[in-house]
Amino acid sequence: MRQRHIGGVLAAFLFLGESSAIAQDCTFDPVRLDAERTTRRELSRMAELVAPTTNATTSRRRIGGQPKTPAIPVKNFIDEEIFGKMTGAGIAWTQPASDEEFLRRVTLDLTGQIPTAATVKAFLADMIDTLLASDEFIDRWTLFLGDLMQNVAFASNTQLLQTGRNTYYNWMRDQIRSNKPYDMIVRELISATGGSFHNGPTNYWVRQIQNNGPAQDTYDNLSADSSEKFLGIMTNCLSCHSGKAHLEQVNTSLVNRTREQFWRNAAFFAQVTVTINREQANAGEYLLDNNTNGEYRLNTKSGNKTERAASATQPSPVQPEFFLTGEKPATGEPRRAAYGRMLTAHPQFARATVNYLWKEIFGMGIVEPADNFDLLRQDPATLTGNATLQPTHPALLTRLAESFSGGGYNLRELLRLLVSSNTYQLASRYTAGTWNESYTPYYARHYPRRILAESVIDGVARATNVPISITVNGITAPLTRAVALPDPSEPNVRNQYAGILRNFGRGDRDTTPRSRDTSIAQALQMLNDPVITTRVKTRVADLVKSTKDPATVVDELYLATLSRHPTSAESTAAVAYLKTGELTPKAEDLQFALINRLEFLFN
Repeated sequence: MRQRHIGGVLAAFLFLGESSAIAQDCTFDPVRLDAERTTRRELSRMAELVAPTTNATTSRRRIGGQPKTPAIPVKNFIDEEIFGKMTGAGIAWTQPASDEEFLRRVTLDLTGQIPTAATVKAFLADMIDTLLASDEFIDRWTLFLGDLMQNVAFASNTQLLQTGRNTYYNWMRDQIRSNKPYDMIVRELISATGGSFHNGPTNYWVRQIQNNGPAQDTYDNLSADSSEKFLGIMTNCLSCHSGKAHLEQVNTSLVNRTREQFWRNAAFFAQVTVTINREQANAGEYLLDNNTNGEYRLNTKSGNKTERAASATQPSPVQPEFFLTGEKPATGEPRRAAYGRMLTAHPQFARATVNYLWKEIFGMGIVEPADNFDLLRQDPATLTGNATLQPTHPALLTRLAESFSGGGYNLRELLRLLVSSNTYQLASRYTAGTWNESYTPYYARHYPRRILAESVIDGVARATNVPISITVNGITAPLTRAVALPDPSEPNVRNQYAGILRNFGRGDRDTTPRSRDTSIAQALQMLNDPVITTRVKTRVADLVKSTKDPATVVDELYLATLSRHPTSAESTAAVAYLKTGELTPKAEDLQFALINRLEFLFN
């Protein structure tokens, strides 16, 4: 974008200083001791930044001392629980989102893409079904699984290599495409055998191998990882010491848990033989096979853990017992298959899964942090002492988990349930009075979040109608959507898209998690990166070939970029701006300004 355009366009179209807001208001607490409170505070703050409260005149009238709220029909039990709790607390909810706001939100959440201008114009009644059946849906939720399972070619503790990474990635895509029940997916991950280059779920084990320690370190990693990812409970601390005098301020349900109990859970992973393929064609491939003679022995003094020593209460070798119930494998039952069966049958598996998905869609889990369930703080009927309830909506969490398990652990149907609720379809802007941060856990509005790093690139490509093409190691055809990239090592650092992906918090699936935080680097990238500026030029050049009418140009650019028609005021201002000079550079300014609005970068 030519430098002479930037000053005028930002003044004309980045209303109320939106462009600088993402750069100026981007500081976060350096130490997050209270993750739940911090999450709520940041969601509330960002909502007010992106969609400031509007006190609608019709909603400022009071009935019985409370703000008048819009009458919203109950679509499913989510609405019963969310709106019922707000009614009981005297909290007013905002108005429903417009069709255009809802369409952009649900398209980004389910597919990671912004809707096309043609889709906005048509707005299909069966839009949710269309999105759930799309290839983009497969991309988006393969990305979710890849993040959850930390699928990456090179990690600090082990290497899947590109071949293993691609095999794992393709397997995940197949699971999402076929809508395989999630409990079956998890059981396959836990019990997989075969070569990591040929059987995707084998890489779940490979990803947790601790190459600089004894085999027991790997068993511990698998035990802790499966607990965190599939039960929402962080047990890694117990791999080095018992909970007492360590976890009182972290998780009360783990305080009385012992290291010996953790070892027993890790013992489910001890009956595996792992070798490395030395054949030239598949060099570096891990080969896994069941080994009925394997044991978890307490004889280690090296590696990443404190000494493992047998005692009167825990002799060696350790026999497997499921951490949550004490259940043991049936006679002759392979240990990992037994563990997968017990884990996925336990109610906490469904509760943790629906909470992870709820957080992905709503920005905040019913339980926060989503990976640190405190099992002694889940049921209001069994709370003891000074304990406080952890779920914001315990009955809703239970109903969601029961619906998920009773419906066959169907991920698509769970997502359909979430996005079909009127809770999900509330507007981002609060119109029911003055916003108060204490309303945040009630979901009285939709909480805008910055879109995924991959969606930034895909959004620019779709808004400008200039596709991307990224070559990936081991994948034959170039990818045309960043959301479809198999891991954060692709593309390499010299690729034109790598800077955007890095600066927008993609993470590395190893030591740096994905982040939706904002930064100065993001603002500078959006203002200067040729990936954006050259595409804007191309898009506008094509557009003005088809029409020279300023009003049509304005409408098309708003539809393509923000997935909505301009308001009357926006249209008037934009048309007037386009008429002040040569159409093409002025139209470039307009789309460049729209791409740099918070409305484009947040959903």
